[in-house]
Amino acid sequence: MRSAAALLVGATFACACGRSGSTSTANAATSATSTSTSTSTSTSTSTSTSTSTSTSTSTPTPTPTPTPTGSASAAPPPNPTPFGAPTAIPKYACSVVMPGGPFRSFLSPADTRVAFVDGDDLLALVNRSPTGALPPTYEPTDLVDVHDLSPRKAYECDSGRDCLRRDAAVALHKMLDAMHADGVTGRVESAYRGFHTQCWVFDGWAAKAHAGFCEATTQSALPGHSQHQLGTTVDMFTADWAARGPVFRDGFGCTAGGHWIDEQSWRFGFVVPYPIDPDDRKDGSRCAQRWDRPVPIDPKTGYKHEPWHVRFIGEDAAARYHAAWLASDPGSPGEITLEQWLRVQRGLQGDGELPVCDGCQCGACATMASDGDKSPCAEGSLRLDGNGHVVAPSDEPHIIDASVDVPDAGVAIVRVHLHVPAHTPTQPPVMTDREPTYAGSATFASLVPYPATQAHDYEDLPGAWRIGIEPNPPLATRWAWRASIARDDLEPTWNRANLLLPSGTGDLTISVRVAPPPGATGLRVTILRDGAEHDTRDITLPSH
Repeated sequence: MRSAAALLVGATFACACGRSGSTSTANAATSATSTSTSTSTSTSTSTSTSTSTSTSTSTPTPTPTPTPTGSASAAPPPNPTPFGAPTAIPKYACSVVMPGGPFRSFLSPADTRVAFVDGDDLLALVNRSPTGALPPTYEPTDLVDVHDLSPRKAYECDSGRDCLRRDAAVALHKMLDAMHADGVTGRVESAYRGFHTQCWVFDGWAAKAHAGFCEATTQSALPGHSQHQLGTTVDMFTADWAARGPVFRDGFGCTAGGHWIDEQSWRFGFVVPYPIDPDDRKDGSRCAQRWDRPVPIDPKTGYKHEPWHVRFIGEDAAARYHAAWLASDPGSPGEITLEQWLRVQRGLQGDGELPVCDGCQCGACATMASDGDKSPCAEGSLRLDGNGHVVAPSDEPHIIDASVDVPDAGVAIVRVHLHVPAHTPTQPPVMTDREPTYAGSATFASLVPYPATQAHDYEDLPGAWRIGIEPNPPLATRWAWRASIARDDLEPTWNRANLLLPSGTGDLTISVRVAPPPGATGLRVTILRDGAEHDTRDITLPSH
């Protein structure tokens, strides 16, 4: 997508769509823009600004009945292989992303030995995670030239032709005709791109990027993780946009063509998978990002906004997805993307999966590697089993001690010192001693994570460990203030979704800002997993 446009030279020609149009054969790389995170283990300790009290183990006191949380709809039945049946990869032929290649960053060999995605499935779940990659050998068998619909082999499409699977190409013709009828001349910039093409495209960007491999991962998908390999995805612009400069530049979403694609493409079976996250929209706009704070990747998709990237899933599926999107309260934190809709179809919980560990986002990645395998992120990862499920560590985290500071009137900072085994799964909200704050009626089911955003629901995810805090006497909702045990540098990106994260490792301190209600004499602290309390402590609030 954006990245490979500078590497590959396109050609302009007439589209056989019953009208005159222009397209390009540029096989652009998927733009998997992300925020790189540090590999160090973070502890959010700080200097106390008021009296701190000691902690003690307590006997649990009677408390109200727990308040049920989670979706009101019935959960789908468990699926042992929700990502697809694992298929062995005999040979992963892209040495540039392997250990011993030209870059310091790499994929663990364990993450190149198995694939889960069936590329022939129009609803395939292709993303940045270890479970979201296509096999290197996958090539659609019904590819056609998008201009004249003539059948083509995959190698022909990788040699300078724009190709799609037949049904997608027919639907594309219909969509281009409809755009033309509305006064918008569509332009296809990139279509099918095979695994090996994606490999050399990524290599080219990693070689020329100032920061090498990791900078390239913010602009180009790792081989196998691009939706273009499905043969159902195109990068769509307009002739007017192309005439005024390089197509892969900011602003296309706010043009007439960008609005048309966003609002109308679903009628022809296409979906825009990578919208702007609601937290990042300027004044609620679907095409303009806020400017008052950095906008990292959308953790619900793994990518930044790509208004030109459209994927064909079929007219019926696109209509069902559009109806579900309308029902998800667009503009709110609950607004779904294609990723969340596909996850529901597969019975998956949470908003998404973490990117595969490649050495660039250690602390927020997942891997199939075990502790004995070569891996770029070691302890800073979630470990997955042979079916792609998160593996629980052999030991449990436990509280060492807890204390409370009151730096400002009405606000307390609870500091929980824990010992946490490597690869322990946790979930948002990630807390710091600056933000967010549990105040007023805020609970884990209704917490504003950033200024000028709406409240998010961080419902419990199976297997996730979190700190739980409540005042004494307690509120109606048990352990209403819950906090991740992940590194606090993950807060800017990952509080915009609810998904499993790796915890910090070893002895660490988690800071949680709370506003105790009037009359509270103390706080209780525990560690929660699947609703069960572990290692509960009492803390006395400092008097003023």
